[in-house]
Amino acid sequence: MNKIKHKKSAGLSLVEVLLSIIILGVGISALMIATNKCLIVLKRAQNRDIAHNLIRQIDTDFPILKIDLDEKLEKGNFENYNNFKWEREILFSDFELTPGLFLINLTVMWSERGNDCNEKISYYVYAPEAESISREIN
Repeated sequence: MNKIKHKKSAGLSLVEVLLSIIILGVGISALMIATNKCLIVLKRAQNRDIAHNLIRQIDTDFPILKIDLDEKLEKGNFENYNNFKWEREILFSDFELTPGLFLINLTVMWSERGNDCNEKISYYVYAPEAESISREIN
């Protein structure tokens, strides 16, 4: 009697192959979602950096002359950055206690993925020689 030896196959079954493909697909989709979120965060950081640079540009392109300080609201756009706008509000801080102290609120605004975003700085300027102060005192 000849015995026929059956060798067990050393390959993978169809179920094992399908299961490994599913696991690989889930892993790759998780990586793609994480990559997308990283790109969104990178774009936000880039827009904030642009806004900080534009704030510096406003102070050089449209300087505040202490003699001309008065309560007002200024607005404008940027030539090279169509998505960005700026607004500068100049207010008397406390006229009765410290005449000549102005509060300046400078805001750069932009739209990001359908949401309105802004970067705002506030600072004080002391200008007792401003014409608006001499008009109020006299």
